[in-house]
This record gives sequence, C-alpha cells and structure tokens, in this order.
Amino acid sequence: MALISSLLMIRALSVAHITLAFFFLTAPSLIAEQNIVYILGASMRLPQASSLDKPSDATAFIAILLAFLGVADFTAASAHEEIAFNYWSSQLPVRLFFLFILTGYSYLFKPSGAMFASKAPGDTLKNSLVFTWGFMEVAIWFWVYTNMRDEVRQIAITRAKAREAE
Repeated sequence: MALISSLLMIRALSVAHITLAFFFLTAPSLIAEQNIVYILGASMRLPQASSLDKPSDATAFIAILLAFLGVADFTAASAHEEIAFNYWSSQLPVRLFFLFILTGYSYLFKPSGAMFASKAPGDTLKNSLVFTWGFMEVAIWFWVYTNMRDEVRQIAITRAKAREAE
C-alpha cells in the first residue's frame, strides 16, 4: 500500500484547485509569475502567458471553473470508499487523456514547434502557463491513478482471502 492514499491525494489536489481559483480571481499575475511556470516555459521554449497582469472577465471565469472542479472532486473523493473507487476508476483515464492531449498540443503546435500551424483557433493555449498546468496535472493525476490501481488490487486480494476463509 502507498504511504498516501489516492483519495487523500485527490482531496489535496481539490484544495489546490480551490486555492488556484482564489488567486485567479484576486491576483492572476502571482500565478503567471511563479518560478515553475517560468522554468518549464523557458525550457520548452514556450511564450509567457500574457494579459494576466490584473483580474479580468477571463480570469474570473477560470476561477469559477477551477472552484467548481475543486468542490466537485472533493465531494466525489469524500464519498464511501467503494463508490469513490468506482467513480475515480472511470474518471481518471479520461482526465489523463484530455490533459495529455492539451499538454502535447501546447508543446507540439507552439510557434517554433515540430508541427507549426500558422493560425489556429487554439493559439492562445500555446503558452507556458497552460503547458505548466497541464504537465503538473498529468504528473499528479498519473500518480493518483497508479496509487488507486494498487489500492483496488489490495482490496480485491483482501476480499478474495475473506471469501476463501468462509
């Protein structure tokens, strides 16, 4: 078994999403100027995110989405263990797939990328903030996914031993 349970990691990530929502609502420049955003963006040769100097309608909408995601995930992770494992076992692969596609798109289709497209509707997604967020989310959700698979396997083994003992 893992040191940190997958449901605890989901709850912690939910609190992080709610915290990000607060900062997107009040001071989005604090997020865009974080060292991890700058380092990952510079190492991948991605442009820095623009127009995050002050709160705007777009950052308020992002804050609402992140707060909603955080509250919904926290609620789902706080359900009964069996229900939560069933829910997250189907939810995690979908999230990982979406986040992997988003992160790959922001890197591969950057202005100096391998698959350069001159004008595309998603040009605003090709920046260091989107890439850093996607990359960190993929890493954390994959960690949750591997922990949850191990926990579900351990629960199945325990149930099988209990059935054999009967």
